[in-house]
Amino acid sequence: MSGHVTALVALAGAVLLLGLLLSVAIGRRRGAAARRRLQIAEPARRGAPTRGAVAVQPRPPAQEFALAAPGLRGPLFQYGGDGPGFEVEAPYAVIDLATTGFSAGNGDRIVEIAIALVDAEGRIHDEYATILNPGRDVGPVFLHGISNIEVRDAPSFADIAGEILDRLDGAIVVAHDAAYVERFLDAEFARMDELLPLTPALCTLWLARRTTRSADYRLPALARQAGVPVVDTQTALGSVRTLARLLPLMLDAYAGPLHWLCGLRPMPELECDVDALARPVEPVGTPDAWLSRLLARRGLPSAAPEALDAQRYLDAVILALAEGRLLGGEAVTLTRLAASAGLGAAQVEDVHHRLLEHLRTGALADAILTTGQIRKLRNAASALGEPNWFDELRPTSPQDLVAAHAR
Repeated sequence: MSGHVTALVALAGAVLLLGLLLSVAIGRRRGAAARRRLQIAEPARRGAPTRGAVAVQPRPPAQEFALAAPGLRGPLFQYGGDGPGFEVEAPYAVIDLATTGFSAGNGDRIVEIAIALVDAEGRIHDEYATILNPGRDVGPVFLHGISNIEVRDAPSFADIAGEILDRLDGAIVVAHDAAYVERFLDAEFARMDELLPLTPALCTLWLARRTTRSADYRLPALARQAGVPVVDTQTALGSVRTLARLLPLMLDAYAGPLHWLCGLRPMPELECDVDALARPVEPVGTPDAWLSRLLARRGLPSAAPEALDAQRYLDAVILALAEGRLLGGEAVTLTRLAASAGLGAAQVEDVHHRLLEHLRTGALADAILTTGQIRKLRNAASALGEPNWFDELRPTSPQDLVAAHAR
């Protein structure tokens, strides 16, 4: 009998021990799940309370793609257009940036930001713009026109992040070359430990290529081709206003519904009591018509389709040359800018040489080459680090004209 009792006691003890081990294991799993929830939720509590219960997923790794085509998903945006999904009825938040370089992953920062709420007809209902203190050198002043002195008293991105999120909330994000804009926004919010919900977005660079036949898809060129008044696109706000005018034209030309794979989700609320430091949008200066014509000729150097940062560098240099903002002496800044686009010294030299030869071919194709035109070519060459490139050029003489006519 005592043997049976001993066996029963041992069995009961084993059951109790098993139950204890199970409870400990379950407790550990619940504790780990709670810690994961806290890790996910903690960044959202760093600012003011959010606009509702939003399941924000951990920040996905930053992805770089050449063009924000429909169906692609980045860390912040899901890009719409043709393809599967559903329509999203919402206003558009048109956004543009000026940056210290092309590489958000290597420390380049936003130095100016503008955002406007726009309806499908292109009417602007609200806009916000400010210069930002990037916490570092501002980079190529000839591109964005912002000096280190101007940003000294400007707010940081973290200071005005709430203003941006207020305008992204409940809207479809629109940007020209949206993948580039997304990379910089993601890097800035990552510095703040802010996790944002996935938001529907539209890249108008993709949309322009679907709806417009053009050799040049930069905003000023698209605006001139569409007969839209060109606003000062050297400022972020000028670019936003230009894009707001172009957007309804591109949407009409697309003539179909746009689809997204995600809907609208509320953004975190962040306090913001810092005044903006906005630049005035000045009337557009008259670009150099002769250089612009040479740069618009066929055969202009271009980067490989997948090397969009390199193409951004080329576009920036071409636009600065056409608008007379490269006056010589910027070779060192250009080298740093090219490095941020992933171009090595040999690649930069090759790009500059091909660009200068393109200008030479165009200039020599004209019947007359003047002293003033040669001066412009030499200024361009000096800005690209090749001050002696056009030394052999001479203005057209009357004898040259007679000889050309005789032929």
